Amino acid sequence: MKQARKRPRLAKVAASVAVGLVLAGGYLVRDSQAQGPVERFPGPTSSQPLALTIDGKMLAVVNPDNDTVSFFDVESDRNRKLGEIYVQSEPNGVVFHPNGRRAFVANTVSGTVSVLAVFRSGQVARAITHVKVGTEPYGLALTPNGTKLYVTNARSNSVTVLDANTYKVLKTIENVGFEPRGIAITNNGDDDDSDETVYVTQFLSLPVGGGKLDGEDDSKIGLVTAISTSDDSIKQTVFLRPLADTGFKAAGDAIARTAPPATPVEADFKFQTGAYPNQLNNIAIRGNFAYVPSTGASPNGPTRFDVNTQSLLSVINRATNQDAGRTINMHTAVRDQTVTPKLFITVPWAMAFKNRSDEGYVVSAASNIVVKLRVDPQTGAATVQQDPVDYLRVLQIRTGKNPRGIAINSADTRAYVMNYISRDVTPIDISGPVEKTLAGFRSTALPATGSLEDMIQVGKELYNASVGEFDPATPTGAAIAGRMSNNGWGSCAACHPNGLTDNVVWIFGAGPRRTVSQHTDFDLTDPNAQKALNWSGIFDEEADFELNIRGVSGGAGLFVGDDGVTAIPTAQITGFGTPNTPRRQLKVRGVNAWDAIKAYIQSGVRAPISPADRSDPDVIEGEDIFRQNNCQSCHGGPQWTVSRINPPAAAADITNGQLIAQLRKVGTFDATQKNEVRATAAAPLGADGFVPPSLLSLFAFPKTFFHNGSADTLEQVFDNVAHRTAGTSGVDLLDDIDKRRKLIKFLLSIDPATPPIY
Repeated sequence: MKQARKRPRLAKVAASVAVGLVLAGGYLVRDSQAQGPVERFPGPTSSQPLALTIDGKMLAVVNPDNDTVSFFDVESDRNRKLGEIYVQSEPNGVVFHPNGRRAFVANTVSGTVSVLAVFRSGQVARAITHVKVGTEPYGLALTPNGTKLYVTNARSNSVTVLDANTYKVLKTIENVGFEPRGIAITNNGDDDDSDETVYVTQFLSLPVGGGKLDGEDDSKIGLVTAISTSDDSIKQTVFLRPLADTGFKAAGDAIARTAPPATPVEADFKFQTGAYPNQLNNIAIRGNFAYVPSTGASPNGPTRFDVNTQSLLSVINRATNQDAGRTINMHTAVRDQTVTPKLFITVPWAMAFKNRSDEGYVVSAASNIVVKLRVDPQTGAATVQQDPVDYLRVLQIRTGKNPRGIAINSADTRAYVMNYISRDVTPIDISGPVEKTLAGFRSTALPATGSLEDMIQVGKELYNASVGEFDPATPTGAAIAGRMSNNGWGSCAACHPNGLTDNVVWIFGAGPRRTVSQHTDFDLTDPNAQKALNWSGIFDEEADFELNIRGVSGGAGLFVGDDGVTAIPTAQITGFGTPNTPRRQLKVRGVNAWDAIKAYIQSGVRAPISPADRSDPDVIEGEDIFRQNNCQSCHGGPQWTVSRINPPAAAADITNGQLIAQLRKVGTFDATQKNEVRATAAAPLGADGFVPPSLLSLFAFPKTFFHNGSADTLEQVFDNVAHRTAGTSGVDLLDDIDKRRKLIKFLLSIDPATPPIY
């Protein structure tokens, strides 16, 4: 459950100011530009967490953790804050109307779009209205002439179309795909937007089928939905194909049962690896092509920092609405640098193009950088650009912490980057041959130093970071950096976006393991209790994932010896019964690093909200069927799983390196499955069962069920008789398909508002 947030005291905000009045210099004055001609965006539009007016003079930035939007006068680099206004809960997207006098904000938790009055004289009045849309609206974009607003509803899998002048809902486009996020709209250059195309990304990739099981590097496919503005109907689904060759080699092939050497040398890295696009958060249009940055998943073993996740950029040919076959792995540009240190382009989250040239910029959310690309207008091919000052390096423009959006003014002189964690904006001078970072400015207040919110914020910073910035070991020493991954390659969020799951089945050391959403790790009714971690119960506290930082991401880790710098041996971290967290940890702003990460997972990760109608008779009956079949024997309790421990675990509870009493045998392990293998190509854990997964917000993680992804749907989950009879001693009370249908409807309704079944 997300920690309740205190609203900060805001300067110069008048939430009750009447529309038509503005706050200027502390006084209410009449707005002199209440009327005026409707303008038109000069190019395609897209969704970002920040937005510029057409004239580039005003900037709006959402502040998701503070439930506000900040407005700035950025003319002539003044970068002066005009005001900060409350909207509703968790704003994630903002756009200006082309006339600059209104702004629209997507409030994800509230399920609304706020319409704000904006005035040229430099201030913001109260919200005009809050329009109810779908569940968890995230992205939004206007047609270039500003007549219609399209909103992606991430949890109801729909797009809401609003009249941008009357604020009425014109249509809800259903079934646009799982978790629609990014959105961009083409521009045909005239005043009639009736024949534009709306592109919507589906955040998580889906199985390709054809006998492939997740764990293979080409087992899933990225999806983008194309919608016509003429009748607001779905015209096509674009399939973004896996990249067959990432450019990085592995020392073995777990799926093929080819084990890597115990200590690989350079000559052993000869196995080609592929990757499929995943976490499609954003889309940008340039000319005849659309571009989708994503975190590429390469799940086959063996695990190694430079083969598991990649930095992909997929290209759509808009003439055919098909994959243009021009996907690149942006990591290879950094790999090819002949100088060190190297910093990889981890978790590419957003992208924007200049208006007058074929140059664009990609935001790396984990590495706190922006990289530049040039695209070929004829083929769509993209090339990562080198630094014109140091041609041996990729151009990497430093930002604040965890950049998540970028906006470029119409004159192509300035780019602005929204930094989620540091809650500030990085302006970049892009007018000349060499990009220059200008002085940043704060968007909203940070938590008070020393507060619980501050500890959660530190944990969020580390969770999202590929590098990490730590306090000096001594008062006179230099700051410590680079402990989270090798060359900034990975981060916790690379597999757990927003603390949830990438829905990938990774071939890990224990076997195939679907990433588990961490909103289910802790029992909030008891601060000392949690569930057993990992599907096989091989961890008994969050700090055991130090092994992932070291072994998967190649980082030095957060536990250090007496000198405060040197990492303690990995052997001292493994094993149950000895708590890890009392050991010396690196600190960030005086806060213990692992304690902060735990605080973020426990209190800062929000469970998704279900779109289900809980008054539906089928949902109500489905809950009764759940109880009648004793599903709560595995999936009961406040976490919707019976797994519960108070770490550290006792030695008597451990068998074969597993918390054996936490496991359940329910017929989900099949040693003959192609992907049932360890990263080392050895036989996996699983014969003793698995930790029952939580059902909390199960609806949000589509088409990959069980530990190894062997079921694509919940219907397939219940085809497993051993599983569906686990609570009734083998008596099958679910042979009726209609009962299973109603049970599934109940399961899809479970979210934090659903009372647990004990």
